[in-house]
Amino acid sequence: MKKYLLLITLVLVTLLSSCKSTGTEIEIDPPVLTLTANFGSVPPTSVSGDVINDKQSYTITASQVPGYDFLYWHELNTNNIVSFDAVFTYVLSADISFEAVYEIGNPAFIIDPDVDSAAFLTMDLSTYYDEAEGLYGGTLFDALHTIINTGFVGVTYGDARYILDDTDEDPDNPDNIILIYRATSVSENWDQGDTWNREHVWPQSFLGEGANNNTVNIASDLYNLMPANPSENTSRSNQPFSELGLGYEPRDEVKGDIARALFYMALMYDELNLVNTLPSIYNMGYLSELLQWHIDDPVDAFEMNRMDIIAGEQHNRNPFVDYPQFVELIWASGN
Repeated sequence: MKKYLLLITLVLVTLLSSCKSTGTEIEIDPPVLTLTANFGSVPPTSVSGDVINDKQSYTITASQVPGYDFLYWHELNTNNIVSFDAVFTYVLSADISFEAVYEIGNPAFIIDPDVDSAAFLTMDLSTYYDEAEGLYGGTLFDALHTIINTGFVGVTYGDARYILDDTDEDPDNPDNIILIYRATSVSENWDQGDTWNREHVWPQSFLGEGANNNTVNIASDLYNLMPANPSENTSRSNQPFSELGLGYEPRDEVKGDIARALFYMALMYDELNLVNTLPSIYNMGYLSELLQWHIDDPVDAFEMNRMDIIAGEQHNRNPFVDYPQFVELIWASGN
């Protein structure tokens, strides 16, 4: 489901024209103007047309997209920049396609209409979160960071092979697990990664440490490990998550699960940050989309059960699964 853009392609055509050749009238196909954007097709905010010297002229205005900055119009599949202005005029004489190029700007902090922040601030939270009661923004972030690091007991990357078969167990077949990206149910038995392997939702290459079966480190945190089809894992590689053509798009049913796993990682580890730019070491994105996914795909019984099992192993919890309102209180306040 696309929340940021209305995905349509606008095709504008001029009226049929004609010419005379040896006394026979010949219809000529009108030239076609196609407008797209670098992450899907964007409807222009306005298009107006005039006829100039028997040719159709159009004034085209690029959309304003929340959280994104317009850069330029260029001729599709070429390096020919047509205009650095969102509004430009073009005389159409032949078929042509223009692409509006955007980049992600400052985070578009999303307010969840279902969250009553004021009421939540006065709630009596479970004992585990006592030190977070009544807090918001950076103060809440710091309190939760301390809470989930206190008493944390990591497991080795090798041990994860025999824990994920419980955390991601198929509710309809206890001998199987559900793979995160394809939703296929496969045997839980570990066969050296042929049937399923351990996917790092926050890519291992961006964690700063590698995974080793005998090591407990940031790369063995169970909240960041999910069973995946090996070829799909390879296909995703270390791409950021995006449904706007800027990275890898998972299925709708787990977009919230992935967002909350990444929120946890950014909270748990000081060196990690969620960003709205192309990520590199210690970074992951895209924050604006993850915030929306958190709203679109709320916590379900599968995700809650997964967290409960991991909590039994690591002795810490994911606050954004227990209390999804924490996302609102932290990121909507601009932290």
